[in-house]
Amino acid sequence: MLSFSFKLTLISIALALLTVSTFSALLPPSEDYQPSNPYWNGLELFFKTTNATSINLAYDRVTPENSIIFMIGPSINLTQLHIEALRKYLLEGGTLIIMDETEAVNPILSGLGLNVSVYGYPMLDPVFYYGSWRIPKIINVDLTDVESIALNIPSTLNIKDSRLKILAYSSSFSFLDLDGDSEPSAGEPTGPFPIAAVTAYGRGCLIIFSDSSIFLNSIIILGDNLKLLQSITKGRRVFVDVGVWQPTPQLAYRNTVLNVYKAFSTPELKYSLAFTAVVLIYMLTHRGKPTPTMDEVNELVKKHPSWSRHLLEALKKARDKVAQRS
Repeated sequence: MLSFSFKLTLISIALALLTVSTFSALLPPSEDYQPSNPYWNGLELFFKTTNATSINLAYDRVTPENSIIFMIGPSINLTQLHIEALRKYLLEGGTLIIMDETEAVNPILSGLGLNVSVYGYPMLDPVFYYGSWRIPKIINVDLTDVESIALNIPSTLNIKDSRLKILAYSSSFSFLDLDGDSEPSAGEPTGPFPIAAVTAYGRGCLIIFSDSSIFLNSIIILGDNLKLLQSITKGRRVFVDVGVWQPTPQLAYRNTVLNVYKAFSTPELKYSLAFTAVVLIYMLTHRGKPTPTMDEVNELVKKHPSWSRHLLEALKKARDKVAQRS
């Protein structure tokens, strides 16, 4: 028989897990680039604007025709299987957008057979910017209906492949901040620098940006960034490859909770689980408690005071004996 303290401990643990799981599912994530992150570093506006779908191209199949895949700020080393999936998607007619300001993206570019890389150093502009040198304003843009692009601590492209066409340059006042002091220093390269380029790839198209922040909630509203997004996604089904991000423990737990909820959200399983939970709680809270029984003799004597208590008790004992034998 379970002790009362043990029952209380089990119930407390269950309630704590339920509370943590509920808050994990209800509170929006704060990690970079997350589709449901409504804060400055999330992609909630991007997903709402494009009705994008999250995928992992290493395992998910996307029909190349009339679709576009965004790879934004990869934080893990992609497997050869993943890179081959990207290559196949492009060769069969898909459009791929790669966006990153770090050197982490360079193995992907070289894996696709392109002689282009991201420098990795931040590019600042003391003349053309939005509020801060760290948010350069790009005005040399070769894209329809796009006159300016806002960046957020971007880098630059090092293009050595003649197949790539440059789509946007920084201004001649921009500089690479090699020493990290946020000031132009002697020996630091100055602009203009390429920050976006495009190339045909098989039957598909590849566009590279040296900044992963262009479509974040806080940056997409600046310049013509929203027009840029609408221009390159127009008429296409939009996908975001989330398989290039390393999830934090908190995000992994939240995703697990949401997946479990989806798996058990069917009416049959939902009501079965609810019934099982009620039964378990009842067993934990009532097990071992004696079930009260009505004293039949006393009840009969109360209703019929003239009846003999002694005779009634004898009849009850005789009945109980017969019931035990049967």
